[in-house]
Amino acid sequence: MPAARAAKMPTPAAGSLIAAITTGAEVTLRPVPSSHPTRGLYNPAGTARFLRASPLFAIGPAEPGPAIRRGFLIAVPIGICLGIELGFDAPTKGAIGTGALLAGFAGMDAPALPRAAWQAAAAPAIGVAAALGILSSQSAPVAVLAMGLLGAAAGYLFAYSLRLAIYGLSVALALMVAQGLFLPLDDVLPALFWVTVGGLTQVAWSLLVWVIAEHRARGEPSGWEWAAARRALGENLTLESDAFRHGIRFGTALAVGVAVYRIFDMDDHGFWIPLTILFVMRPDRDQTYLRLLLRAAGTALGLLIATVAADAIDNDLVIAAILFLAAGFCFGLLTVQYALFTAAVTTYVVLLIDTLGENPWRAAELRAIGTAVGILIAFLAFVVWPTPGEKRDLKFRVAKPPETPPDPPAR
Repeated sequence: MPAARAAKMPTPAAGSLIAAITTGAEVTLRPVPSSHPTRGLYNPAGTARFLRASPLFAIGPAEPGPAIRRGFLIAVPIGICLGIELGFDAPTKGAIGTGALLAGFAGMDAPALPRAAWQAAAAPAIGVAAALGILSSQSAPVAVLAMGLLGAAAGYLFAYSLRLAIYGLSVALALMVAQGLFLPLDDVLPALFWVTVGGLTQVAWSLLVWVIAEHRARGEPSGWEWAAARRALGENLTLESDAFRHGIRFGTALAVGVAVYRIFDMDDHGFWIPLTILFVMRPDRDQTYLRLLLRAAGTALGLLIATVAADAIDNDLVIAAILFLAAGFCFGLLTVQYALFTAAVTTYVVLLIDTLGENPWRAAELRAIGTAVGILIAFLAFVVWPTPGEKRDLKFRVAKPPETPPDPPAR
């Protein structure tokens, strides 16, 4: 890492490591600026700055069992909301459940109490983003500008921590989905209200989990310090910063994705282009290229599962149950296997949209095309504006699983 860019990173605590990225015999270690050691990938202190995808189709770095149990715990409010919405044919049509899904990503690696705080901060933000998505969707130039600006801001949040960046990505995702549904202006206020309500169900659930199971925990770190955040966000306002460059690259790519589907009148399926860009692009080119491959494989699997389910099942409660399973695996597999995470989130989005009455097989091809176009734009973003010192090629390094720290000695 060049000295100019290394100076922008917070000072790491000795011994805190989250990834070992290897090329032949050369090993580069990327530190976590935290005094709280981590097991696997979860970072309860909230200070990790990098998230490494699994090497190709391997399992890890998080252990599947604990990660999936955690994922289904976070998915409980989503299942309840969708069961009520779809089971009673509510006019919200999944808006509450989707709000719960988006808020669930905020602080998902944290213990229950700080997770509730992050979700409380996310709930109104994703509600506002959904309302702005409907407003901006009325004009193609405004939609492109809104997506580009919010995407750039979300990408820049990697300057402080991964947890803050995921918060920003969740807000950007709310804007993106609302834009892609082309809803009328009459839905602006209902979207603001119901999506926020969905996010707040996550807050209530996390607090309940804390009261029942985790109330004895003390000193749980939130991963947020005002002074450190201001310092990191201020010091990285330079093109020498990976986070600043990523924010510009990310926002521009998302704006191009929205522009492409608006120009070619891709209607309700166009948002799969920026959706793909949002999920695969990271500040690190190697990780982005790896995610491109895993995204393609996971999307194909998810489209197949969701399309067959949508075509074969005509019971809204059964669909709600499958959506709950997809959401649980979505949260649980994010740090276990990125291709399987992609399959889960694709299944969720496809099934939810198909509840609006769309023919699943007719839409599958357009969704696959949108994913392919998004992958191409993400790749070209690094070709057009590569990180200093990197070439314009398809070569990337695959991360080695980090060593699991030993258990502390028994007292």
